[in-house]
Amino acid sequence: MLDRNQVQVQHGRSMLASGGLLWMCRSVAKADFLFWMGAVSLCLAAVQAQQHPVVTTNYGKLRGIKVTLPNEILGPVEQYLGIPYALAPTGERRFQPPEPPMSWPGIRNATQFPPVCPQFLEDRFLLNDMLPVWFTANLDTVVTYVQEHRYFIWHRSAQM
Repeated sequence: MLDRNQVQVQHGRSMLASGGLLWMCRSVAKADFLFWMGAVSLCLAAVQAQQHPVVTTNYGKLRGIKVTLPNEILGPVEQYLGIPYALAPTGERRFQPPEPPMSWPGIRNATQFPPVCPQFLEDRFLLNDMLPVWFTANLDTVVTYVQEHRYFIWHRSAQM
């Protein structure tokens, strides 16, 4: 803080009268504001890095997403979705053994599934097995149920 005896006189007016002290207060306030904005930005970047972890693979870097599961035992998991495991089987690669995927530059976004290829599937080719939670408490019961279910379908198709 400036003492009145230390205030310099400029052109017959003191710095206090010309707003010099006010200017100093504003510059200090701006510096504090910029410091705190920088600190908040760093904290947000750290939180963002925790929510979207980046891992390095043989083919490039992947950005995933951290998901909290509604289970105390499993806890939070990191998901990396839509990772290619082979080159697309098109052209000369059709009906050939899979080839490793090509590497990618930069960080690949693996926070959501990529678009799927539209295709027609009849419901009879899909397994839709839904069991209530109370039913799955006893694993022997589930195995017996699945075996009886298979027998029922086989027995039914044998009658046709």
